[in-house]
Amino acid sequence: MSKKASADEKFEQIEFDLFGALKALDKKDYSYYDKLTDEQKKKFTPFMMTHYMSQVKSNKDMQAYYVRSVDYFSNIHLFNEQIQKHPKLQWLMLCASSPDIGVQFHQWVPHLSERITKLKQKINVKESKEYFSKIYSNADQETLEEFSSVFANLQNKKVYLAQRFPTLKYDDIEVLAELVTDEEIKQYEKDLGN
Repeated sequence: MSKKASADEKFEQIEFDLFGALKALDKKDYSYYDKLTDEQKKKFTPFMMTHYMSQVKSNKDMQAYYVRSVDYFSNIHLFNEQIQKHPKLQWLMLCASSPDIGVQFHQWVPHLSERITKLKQKINVKESKEYFSKIYSNADQETLEEFSSVFANLQNKKVYLAQRFPTLKYDDIEVLAELVTDEEIKQYEKDLGN
């Protein structure tokens, strides 16, 4: 039995190898998906791979490259109903996002809680800073503090608007949160007698 045949047999016997797939993506291995068994292909989850692929533990430039590249080549198309029908195409889009300069360490960054993202719960600056420090591990503390404060304020404004006007769509809340000032909200509450 040749070495290639035994390697292929070993490959077929394993579950979907997340870290092997990430290495293949870093190396721009466009044929990797074709080597997967039918069972392994069923376990390929483009959303999870996109999330992992976009985060690297490296210098600021490399981190920025991966986030932007994965967003440009894969993330913005991920939920297109036509593209969702073609996991191989999703694999190819992820491969295209790699700069092909070697294997990187990809880390999982947890999402904000669903209660926060669905505008059911406010977030404080400390929680915001903890979250963004995982994403931007090389950022200085002053920048993190400022960014976290701005994010928490905007997110909490969205929560307020979602609670005050429950019939508004999420997109409308996003726009309104950018337009309305804190002073206008205070005045609105005062006019309501609150």
